[in-house]
Amino acid sequence: MMNVPNTNPLDRTRSHGRVTSGDERRRVAIPRRSTIGPLDNDVDDPLAERRRSPSHITTSASSTPRRVLSPAPSTTASTSPLSPDSGTPTLSDLPSKDFSYLLDPSAYHVLPSANIPAPFINSPTLPSLAEPLPSLLKTGHFRLAAISAVRTLTTATSPTDPSTIFSLLHTRLACLCLLNEHVLAAQEAKLLGDLSSAFYRHPLTNTHLVPWDLRVLSVRLTALGYGEWRKGIMGYYDLAREARDSVLKADSPAEKTLWRARLRECGIRVANVLVEMGELEGAGRHLSTLTSPASTAESQETREILTMEALIWLRVGDLRASRRCIAVASDLPPPSSPTTTTHNAKIEGTLAALLKLAEGDYPAAVQAWTDLHFTYRDDAMITQNLAVCLLYMGRISEARDLLTELVGESTPFHALTFNLCTLYELCTERSRDRKVGLAERVAARGKGEVGFEMEAGDFKL
Repeated sequence: MMNVPNTNPLDRTRSHGRVTSGDERRRVAIPRRSTIGPLDNDVDDPLAERRRSPSHITTSASSTPRRVLSPAPSTTASTSPLSPDSGTPTLSDLPSKDFSYLLDPSAYHVLPSANIPAPFINSPTLPSLAEPLPSLLKTGHFRLAAISAVRTLTTATSPTDPSTIFSLLHTRLACLCLLNEHVLAAQEAKLLGDLSSAFYRHPLTNTHLVPWDLRVLSVRLTALGYGEWRKGIMGYYDLAREARDSVLKADSPAEKTLWRARLRECGIRVANVLVEMGELEGAGRHLSTLTSPASTAESQETREILTMEALIWLRVGDLRASRRCIAVASDLPPPSSPTTTTHNAKIEGTLAALLKLAEGDYPAAVQAWTDLHFTYRDDAMITQNLAVCLLYMGRISEARDLLTELVGESTPFHALTFNLCTLYELCTERSRDRKVGLAERVAARGKGEVGFEMEAGDFKL
């Protein structure tokens, strides 16, 4: 029979480098180590988490960037001192976060130009790419602004300058959305990874390093990139939870007002996602939960939400629910600003005209839109709706004249050019020539015009 080894549990500790004995004579006094304070600049600083070296941060060289799920955590540099004493370390002494994974040129796409009509590509008023980015944004040259933003981001931006990096990235993604390049924007937004990660938080104050607007845009683009709208809804609820906590922690009335506005924005964006999913009734019920008996200070916000809800019920076809929302909005306390009062009167008139249109009473709708048109001559939305009502009544020439005049006087937009091209198709067999001529006319607008570049689909080409 084999000998069974000694299984004394005290002997097992030897494999871990520890000697256990009951003999007190073997105890040796060890001097106490000096304690390192939490603000001492040392490699064992508990506030300095592990950092990944720049060689470990890589992005894909293909056209579709690899998603960075959890960038390596590190501390953030700041210029504000931690203590006024000269001998106390400051936040600027801490290592900076490295955002070099957002500066890789291969992570960004070349914008396609096949869907742009030739008059816009060869327009003599097309500005240079060397113009300042704010000027390109102001004049509506969003394609050039997107190219300029990513060029500055990848060639002239420090990887440790988060404010500049996120500002340029926000401009790039927003311009892609304005150009209807949502797929490209969703793919490029994946480069940010998980914005709820601790990597994007300040190590001491826990404030988020990414601007709020970019975080809101990233939620929607993330849902688009995965094709799951529910991810967008959950993302907005996460932001709403943070906004609600920030309202409770705010120290000043201005800060409370800011976070309450952001909380309200998240609620509205959830309704927007439901509309894009086709859940119109769910969106209407959700908006109804965002309104409450409002005071005079909050009546305008409640009025705006009721207007959104009324429009949704109009799309559903529930005219009774839409009228109920309009009636509740009209009973709210009036605003103190004359400008706001005028704006609310225009909205009420517009909803009343839309109700007549939804009921099929086209003569009454035309009269309502005509009255609004004479009162608000510069409102393109009212003029276009009047033209549509005239088209429904068979008065095609009057509708065409209204839209043609509107193209020359206001900033062109998708619904305007699309409806005018539809009238061309109804009026002549040479509609394509008319469409091309309209595109040339819009492209020849002055350099200071807003909404310069349009797609071929805007002219039904």
